[in-house]
Amino acid sequence: MSFPSGQDPLSVTDRQTTHQASLAKDPSLPGYRLSAEGRQGVEDERLSLLEEIFDPLSRQRRTLVQPGWRCLEVGAGRGSMAKWLAQQVGEHGRVVATDVDTSYLQRLSIPNLDIRRHNILSDPLDDLGPGSFDLVCARLLLFWLAGKQENAIRRMVECLRPGGWLIDEDGDWGLVAPVDPAHPHYEPYHRAWRNGEWWTARGYDPLFGRKLPVLFERCGLVNLRHKASASVVRSDSPWGLWWRQSLEGIRASEQADGSLTEERDKEYESLTAPLNDPSYWLMTAPIHACWGQRSLS
Repeated sequence: MSFPSGQDPLSVTDRQTTHQASLAKDPSLPGYRLSAEGRQGVEDERLSLLEEIFDPLSRQRRTLVQPGWRCLEVGAGRGSMAKWLAQQVGEHGRVVATDVDTSYLQRLSIPNLDIRRHNILSDPLDDLGPGSFDLVCARLLLFWLAGKQENAIRRMVECLRPGGWLIDEDGDWGLVAPVDPAHPHYEPYHRAWRNGEWWTARGYDPLFGRKLPVLFERCGLVNLRHKASASVVRSDSPWGLWWRQSLEGIRASEQADGSLTEERDKEYESLTAPLNDPSYWLMTAPIHACWGQRSLS
């Protein structure tokens, strides 16, 4: 999918820049709900499943990477994709992997991989090297930056050299749902899920992933491409296990910050109970991948 655009991705007005800076600091907007703090063991297991599920397709989506490239991965997690990128760019290339929590990344010791603690929304881009990267990529990150995604994309674009590529992958997480109306868990699930409004009640966009091409174009990227994929899986599949652990992690976050009401706790029971039943089949979230290139001019 391609879109014509003559907009300079860096031609942001002073008013827009001020507004974006305020968004980065706005405590009323929701944030990341799966911090490893206080739950590092279970989060390590959840991230291991994430890599097992998503890495194969993420690698296919990054086959444009060439030896000698400089690559930036934002929100690198445990670093599986950063490690793979370092192999692709070779000894004459360089990969910078960032996260707000680098405890997992610090386990890696690879000569051409630099680890940086960095928040793409608020930390100086000079720490990374604006205008110097052939590829900037992120995965399953922007969804959590509710109300701030465009700001994050603009800052990632600023890190690209002219002609460099931005790749992002994210989901329509509101579409995860059981597929068999006859299953006893079907109705209780949908009463709690409310066609994805469960996410809206927490401040997130349940259909965020499909909006990536629009945001990329708005940020001035050209030569856009888009692909999406989803599947139907059993609850005891790696995807089902990962989804259950993700919901349990979000519940733990709400319990820690005091937002877990009795009603919400009952919703979690309706959403997670089916995932312990091997007869339960569910539709995964469509994962959208979007590519965009910074203009040469």
